[in-house]
Parts: sequence; structure tokens; C-alpha cells
Amino acid sequence: METGRNQDQESCFIFSKLALSQWGDYFLSITISDSDLEFLSTEIEVVKPKVRERFFMLSSKEEDAVKKNILLIHLLGSLGLAYHFEREIEETLKHAFEKMEDLINGENDLYTISIMFRAFRTYGHNMPSDVFNRFKGNDGKFKECLIDDVKGLLSLYEAVHFRTTTDHILDEALSFSLDHLEPLASGHRESPPHVLKHVQNALHIPQHRKTQVIVATEYISFYEQEEHHDETLLKLAKLNFKFLRLHYIHELKTVIMWWKGLDHVKNLPLGIRERSLESWFSALMMYFEPKFSLARIMSAKFTLAATFLDDVCDNGSVPEVESLVDCLERWDPDYMENCQSLMKTTFKLVMYVFKEFEEILKLQGRSFALENMIEEFKIFARSDLELLKWARTGHVPNFDEYIETGGAAGGVYSGIACYIMGLGEAGKKIDFEWLMSRPNVVRHIARKARLMDDIMDFEEDMNSGYIANALHYYIKQHGVTKEEAIREIQKMIGDVNKIINEECLKPTNVSRSVMLVLNFGRMLDVMCTSDDVYNHRGGKLKEYMIALLVDPIHL
Repeated sequence: METGRNQDQESCFIFSKLALSQWGDYFLSITISDSDLEFLSTEIEVVKPKVRERFFMLSSKEEDAVKKNILLIHLLGSLGLAYHFEREIEETLKHAFEKMEDLINGENDLYTISIMFRAFRTYGHNMPSDVFNRFKGNDGKFKECLIDDVKGLLSLYEAVHFRTTTDHILDEALSFSLDHLEPLASGHRESPPHVLKHVQNALHIPQHRKTQVIVATEYISFYEQEEHHDETLLKLAKLNFKFLRLHYIHELKTVIMWWKGLDHVKNLPLGIRERSLESWFSALMMYFEPKFSLARIMSAKFTLAATFLDDVCDNGSVPEVESLVDCLERWDPDYMENCQSLMKTTFKLVMYVFKEFEEILKLQGRSFALENMIEEFKIFARSDLELLKWARTGHVPNFDEYIETGGAAGGVYSGIACYIMGLGEAGKKIDFEWLMSRPNVVRHIARKARLMDDIMDFEEDMNSGYIANALHYYIKQHGVTKEEAIREIQKMIGDVNKIINEECLKPTNVSRSVMLVLNFGRMLDVMCTSDDVYNHRGGKLKEYMIALLVDPIHL
């Protein structure tokens, strides 16, 4: 580990040691052939029409048939299959929403209503939350008879996480469902093992706040053990997941080898050693479909470069970081001789990554995407420098001022720009203009990122003397204890989630970019709930990697 001095005018690189990857060269040793991919692709195309036939009920005017289609849509989403049937799903839900009043009239099954609510809101149809009033008694409370309906209770809990700032009944539903699901999850109520695991997974992170690929890994295992599961759906889900896995391993090998081959990263301090696996995983959570394979590779490279810069800036002196930011502002390789120490290596790496992007985007005829990404990256670097100055000088900014600057420094805006770039032709100039206008949903996702990251990093930041932390500033500004501050910040995160849900129900001409922002929020939940997934290589990261890439899938 490299040590240094803490004076502002001198190098002060003090990196915390990052454990070596447990996987070593494991993924590099896996051989993937084109024939494997072709075989699975052929099998998928054989089974898909059998599932598509289920949507022939679309033309039926019978309400039960429409409800069954909505339940099927829920299954397709949970099993990771929805992207195969986008047109059918869109038509089914549009048709169903037009006759929603007829569909819900007289329907008193909690599971069915909850699934319909989740399906409609997932696809941007604003089904009113007052539909859940039917499950209340004369005393204004949810009926006690619902307690024994574990399936319905769990789906109600999942539905709650679609709530907006005006869905007050869902705030009540959250307390009610938690009161009765938590004893089940802790083993105080008897239930089948697969149901117990399903409930535990939901209470850790609900489906709406998990990325699609993680939902699929968990749900396939659960669904297989359900007594009345559909064999055709299950087969397609397994084939699809095996197909995705081969793509993922190929991408991961590409990213690992790319990093290993860089001259820029040899003989570096341990604290900024490779995070190839983690960077690829963060990209996977933004888009998991096969067609975004190149996007995931590009995004992983971007995240590696951004993490490199962030590590170096957090540990450098103010003059050193100023020299780097000055070089980035000029965006001129000839100027990098003015960079000091490790900053020169950082600048070279950033230039190298963006040169790769430039070549790809030129081939796509989308040079405008590069210009927008460069501007967002400069904002990221400037904000990093601002936070460093606050940390080094002991400056205590207003809490909201810090959150605004910290959201940019967290790489949210530059990261989303990169993910929009990865959309290919679907990522148009209007999408980047929308991002640069800082719409409400984007500003709030940046706020969520700063708050969640700073709660997670608080102890490490304080121990290292890096005081630029939301929790620290809130404690200072309001004169409260750490525990009180955490409670208040968690309330803020809950409010942000409601606002993000609200924004996703508004019509927009950049709908795919809005979904990327929503996925960014989901990535935060996965990365920052109970474990620092990006920086702690054991724990949940290991669990996710085993489930995604290692555990066998038996057809």
C-alpha cells in the first residue's frame, strides 16, 4: 500500500487496500462456442410461439381472459422474458386499461388486484391506489382475514413500492404487510422453504427496486418449486437464462482482458486495482437484454475509468486534482504533461476510453453522443474537485448544497449519459438534451445516489478524515445524533422513491431514457442495501455472481 503526507501542497495518496478478486481467472477459463449460443437461440425460438399463443385471448371480451393475460405479463416480467413479447404486452395492457373499471368491479382477490396494479404501473398506466380500499373493514383498517393470504399479502407489499406522493393508502399497506410478513420471514410462522426464501428476498429488496436480471434469478428458482407452475413458461425462462449467461460470461471475459492489457494500470496502488467484475455488473443492471452486449462492455469500461478517477481524486491533494481537472477541461492530450503524479495516468486512461467510444460512435453516426458524454464527464470531475476542497479545508456547506454537488460528483449524470450512449440508435440527441436539462427524475436519482452512498460510507469516510459526507453534514447542520440523522435521511430516500415513481407515470418522448434512470435507482438499491456490493467482494456480490454465472440450470 502506498502512503503519503496530508499537506494540501504535497501528494497525499493513502489508498485503502481492496481485496483481490476471489474469482481470479475463473471466468477466463470458461470456453464459449458459437454453437452453444446457436443451439440455445434455436430452442428459444421453438418455445416462444407456444407462449405467444397465450395472448390470443387478447381478442376475447371476457374479463377473466384479460385478467389471466395480465397475470401472465407479471410472470413474463418476473422470469426475465418480457423483452421477447414487448408488442403483445403493450397491446394487452392498453386494451385492459381501457376497461379497467369493468375488470376490477367485484374483484376481491388481494393477489389479483395487487398484480394488476403492479403490471399497469410497471408499464406507465396510472391505476388508482384507492382500489385497495376494498380490503379495509368498517374500522378503516386492513381486514385481519388477509393475514392468512401469504400470496396476496406479499403481492400487496410488492405493490406498495410503486407508490407516489399521493398514494397514502399504500403507506398504510406497507405497515400492514410488513407487520405480518416479517414474522413469516424470521420463521415464526410456518411456510414452505421456497416461499420463506421468496418472502426474505422481497423484504431485502422488493422486486420493483431490484434490477430485472436479479429478479429473474430469484424468481425462476421460486417458480420452479410452485406446485402449479407452467412447464412451458419455466422451460423458456431457463433456456433464456442459459442464453443470457453465455453472453454475460463472454462480455465479462472481454472486460477483464481489456483491463489486464492496459499499460495505464500496471504497478498501481492496491486501492485502485481492477474492479472489472463490479463494473460489468453495474452495467448489467442498467440493461440485461442480449442486444445490449456492446453497451454493457462500453459502460463497464466507462465505470472503470470513472472509478479510477474518483479513487485518485479522493486521495490526491487539491493542487494535484486541480491539475487533472484543468487537463480534462481542455480535453487535450498534449496538455497532460502539466498533470502531476498519478493524475497523468488517470488522464491517459480517460482519453483512451473516450477514444474507443469515439470510434464506435462514428461508425454509428452518433458523434453528438460523444460531445454530451465529454461535457458530463467534465462536470463529474469539477464536482469531485469541489468535494475534495470541502473535505481538505473542513468547510461545512449547507446540506442541500452538498447534495446537489455530491450528486454530480457521484457520477450519476455522466453515468446516465454513458448508458444513453449504449442504447445505440434508440439513444437520440433529444435524450441527451433531456439529461442536460436536469429533469426532476434525474435530479432526484442523483440525490438518492448521494444519500445512499454516504450512509454506507460514513464510518470509512470519518475514519479516513474525509468529511465530505451527507450524514456528517446533516449531523453538523441540525445538531442531531448519527442515529437520528440516518432515520431522517432514510425518510428522504423514501420520498425520493415516491417522486421517481410519479415521474415514471408521466408521458414523455424519452421513455427509454426514463427507464434507464429508473434502473439506475434499482442499481443503487442493489449496490447499497446492507452491503457495499461495489467495494466488498464477499457478501452479496459473491451471491449474485454465483446465481448469475455459476449455479447450474437444469432443463
